[in-house]
Amino acid sequence: MIKKRKWLAAVFMAFALVAAGCSNGGNETANNPGGTEASEGGSGGDAGPSKAVWFSSIDFWNPPTTWSTDPNTVQGKITEKTGLTFEFNIPAQDGDTKLNLMLVSSGEAFPDVITITNDVLGKKLIESGKVWDLEEFLKQYDPDSHLLTDFPADVKEAVIDRDGGFYAYPSHINSEDARALYPPSGQFYIDLVDYASNGAIVVNGNLLKEAGLTLDDIKTESGLLAAYRKIKDMNMKVNGAPVIPLLVDGKSYQGPTLGFLQDSFGAMSVDKDGNYRDRLLAPETKLALEFLYKASKAGYFEPGQMTVDNAAVKADMASGRVFTFIGNSADTSFQNNDYWTSSGPILSDAGTKPVLWKSKRAGGGWMKTFISKSAKEPEKLAKWLSYMSSKEGMMLHIYGFEGADYNLDADGHVVKTEKGIKDATDYMKTGLNAFWPFHHTSFSYSTQQPPNEETDLQAVTANRVQSAYGKAEETVIYDGSPLSLPADLFPSDGKLANDELQIKTYKEAQIAKIILAKDDAEFGKLYDEMIAQLKKLGIEALDAERNKYVQEKKAEYGIDVSGINS
Repeated sequence: MIKKRKWLAAVFMAFALVAAGCSNGGNETANNPGGTEASEGGSGGDAGPSKAVWFSSIDFWNPPTTWSTDPNTVQGKITEKTGLTFEFNIPAQDGDTKLNLMLVSSGEAFPDVITITNDVLGKKLIESGKVWDLEEFLKQYDPDSHLLTDFPADVKEAVIDRDGGFYAYPSHINSEDARALYPPSGQFYIDLVDYASNGAIVVNGNLLKEAGLTLDDIKTESGLLAAYRKIKDMNMKVNGAPVIPLLVDGKSYQGPTLGFLQDSFGAMSVDKDGNYRDRLLAPETKLALEFLYKASKAGYFEPGQMTVDNAAVKADMASGRVFTFIGNSADTSFQNNDYWTSSGPILSDAGTKPVLWKSKRAGGGWMKTFISKSAKEPEKLAKWLSYMSSKEGMMLHIYGFEGADYNLDADGHVVKTEKGIKDATDYMKTGLNAFWPFHHTSFSYSTQQPPNEETDLQAVTANRVQSAYGKAEETVIYDGSPLSLPADLFPSDGKLANDELQIKTYKEAQIAKIILAKDDAEFGKLYDEMIAQLKKLGIEALDAERNKYVQEKKAEYGIDVSGINS
């Protein structure tokens, strides 16, 4: 559950929400690298641009499928500066599996650039010897790179601690050292750092008003369920289609939807004595499951929601007929409509306190980008890596062209134009805001003018929703840094890893049964069966090993964290 909890927080924040919002589907296509030659200012010289293959296992990342070399486009300007065009290889599904096959296959050409999120797969890449240590790579091919002198030391330390070397460039950098280089431009961004999270209950303000309700009416568990009943009894419709009282986060609901409810009802991965314990064993998790059971039994959400992909979730959100969404707000593109708001945590009728994990330590990035040792143009790729992570490069691919996509205010801060906002939303075609692996949160919070409703309504909407939970007076914010477990804590060929896999498979099936129980008696029976079976499958032995790691990190970091409720 820790790994999933980390994922929920990995891509939060207003500017990054557009970038990290899922659009599902994949685009395994070959791009057309034709067009103009690289200009004199680029690395391509008179020979014209070279094509590199960029593989990603992240199927909902959809950069433009056709690479334009027109220097008046984001992609074309990148080509002009680096001498490279890109062909994207992003499988629609099972990208990790495909990359694993590439690692062992001698018949398929290995990509030049690889972007993944899976830490274990990252270590396989490193162990294969197919990817560069970036410090070694840059010293050899771009010794003047800014990355050798100004990369945030705390983030670099986190990457090295995870991977054994500086092998991967991390996305969405946000740390104390990064903020020292790029200080926040205003209180708006300080609040995002201190309070924002992707996990949220997202509420349709239009439907809330139509139902004669307020945010205060739905702050508690019983109040929210009563609101669902009222919505259903009113037979509310939008454009002739019935209102959906509750939308869960599609087929991934057990991560973000259940995870948010576990947070709201106060479930933590440590007990009162500070010992690690899987959140499934926390009594507050039963409260979270019971909420979903009650909502399902009353017909407030359809079981089919638990099987759909992200595109279906986004379509429902865009329809205007969803009353509430619970899950990862970055999966929804909610910020495109300003009627969305949030009531903050859902306060349990049992009286437990909501909790929010906020790590004070630097992370190693959500997306991790590697450079292949078999790349045919290492010099150009080194210049490209340096350019994409530079202030000039980030200004281009995040904000576009000055005077068209943004202007600078009197303090030199970016103010997006209507065109810039529109093109960033349409990033799959325009390329603006499309290069998520190089998004840098601290940079954007420093570069952008603190938004208001006139300058950036999307950011204001995002902040309103994503900060509501953290700003609630009932929420207890804690530093969970020692609880962040490595994905490969257990050797892959050992008994503990096998037990972990069995538990994962079992719990996914059993949780669905619990939520869809026919009555209270069956709910209780299925829940008790789950706890008993988890223990039989060895979850307590796994937790004992995890606890050793957690206690070591508590001592190393000087951070003591204990359960606030159970």
